[in-house]
Amino acid sequence: MELPIQLKQIIAFTKRDFASWTTYKTAMTTQLINILIGVFSWGVAAKYVQKPVTEMYNSDYVSFLVVGIAIGNLVMPLVQGVERQLNPWTLETVLMTGISIPVFVIGSVAWNYIFSVLTFIPYLLIGTYVFGANLDVNILSAILAFIISAVIMMSLSFISTGLRIVTKSTDPITWAINILQSLFAGVAFPVVYLDTIFFPGVSTFSWFLPQTWVYHLCRLAMLNNASLTDPKVLIDFVKGSLFAIILLPVGYRVLRWGVARSKKEGTLGWY
Repeated sequence: MELPIQLKQIIAFTKRDFASWTTYKTAMTTQLINILIGVFSWGVAAKYVQKPVTEMYNSDYVSFLVVGIAIGNLVMPLVQGVERQLNPWTLETVLMTGISIPVFVIGSVAWNYIFSVLTFIPYLLIGTYVFGANLDVNILSAILAFIISAVIMMSLSFISTGLRIVTKSTDPITWAINILQSLFAGVAFPVVYLDTIFFPGVSTFSWFLPQTWVYHLCRLAMLNNASLTDPKVLIDFVKGSLFAIILLPVGYRVLRWGVARSKKEGTLGWY
């Protein structure tokens, strides 16, 4: 049975990027060294401030950070791939090749994503066996959490890309969301800790940020063995799913609007 042409194109992109990566031996070696040093760097730092993370997840700080790294390796490469490949500098050329945008994006992201998944393995092993990370994973919940997270983050990248195609610069909407994420989305600490630092109730704002649900759902699934049969867990997953369901069509429409407007104005290839 012959493979569909779209799948052949994706495989060709993946082989090209892998061949390019292995061609530059020095860059490949330094990248692997950076990963190895990075593993021990975050591990030592996390162990230094190690304390129980009793808020929300009843875990410890090393385990808390390991899940954050999992999100960085398993979700963020998809987002970065969309933003890097679909931009005012490349989009016109892509559309002229006859390759569909989904095939181009998936093909361009495939090797980087595979590499990110592979590099997460030493983080997981060293985090678990050297620094004592304790993960309690519910497989079904984890898979669903990462799917919801990927949809949310890719939808935001569609919005960002659609606006950048028109403005030819950073868009203010996703810039503001990303700035707020660093403090309010629970990247480095549970969001309820904000109530202790600032004033009671301030963490409520965090739940209106889509990135909060990315980190929260993944940590529920990987730290608490959260089962979807638990009504409280199910409600949280439904809330996160609503963000994904709303943002995906909005992001796609903004992307199509940005391309259509740039085509109409003749500025698609401008930067």
